[in-house]
Amino acid sequence: MKKKRFIFDLDHTLMTADYKVEKNYFRDVFKSDADIFITNVAELLYEYERLYPKYDIDDLSKFMTARTGLNFSREVVIGWIDSFGSIPNEIEDGVIETLDYLKSKKGSIAVLTNWFNESQEMRLRNSGLLEFVDDIYAGDTNLKPRRDAYLSARDRFCEGECVFIGDNLDKDYIGPRSFGMFSILYDKDDKHHENIVKIKRINDIKKVF
Repeated sequence: MKKKRFIFDLDHTLMTADYKVEKNYFRDVFKSDADIFITNVAELLYEYERLYPKYDIDDLSKFMTARTGLNFSREVVIGWIDSFGSIPNEIEDGVIETLDYLKSKKGSIAVLTNWFNESQEMRLRNSGLLEFVDDIYAGDTNLKPRRDAYLSARDRFCEGECVFIGDNLDKDYIGPRSFGMFSILYDKDDKHHENIVKIKRINDIKKVF
């Protein structure tokens, strides 16, 4: 079946963030205690995503306060979302030409990302990628690898018309396939040697479609 809907993960697939802005935000808020959290932020977010169906400001505030012992108020979370939206980003090699190519083939392009929509849309806009994207589906609605996240990103297309491209084996490759969607792992460092469909460069997609 012809592929019509191309769904991309955002972080480490279309772009990679410079996390200095985020770290500086936490150091401003928590002072000398910030490094306790900064060291473990990725693991804490992974744990949150396992426990909760979506990102919610109040839930994230309570979760982070309980796990870190820091005063992770609602206002701190809102500030985190705002600061992350302004973070500098480096677009992955070949992304712009690939998105332009897919649009020229009348492909519909979506982004499915596990973070707040407000931040991610701002980052796409600031990087110049938003003009290529038809729809954004974010973690404050559904979190990958839950079924509803992939079904939302599918939109009006059937599973057989969709392709998911991302760098995370569980969320971006196994997850979509478990619900009938074709997926390609973006593995630029060649870390995964399983019998999977993968690419090392984003513009390798042009060779497939």
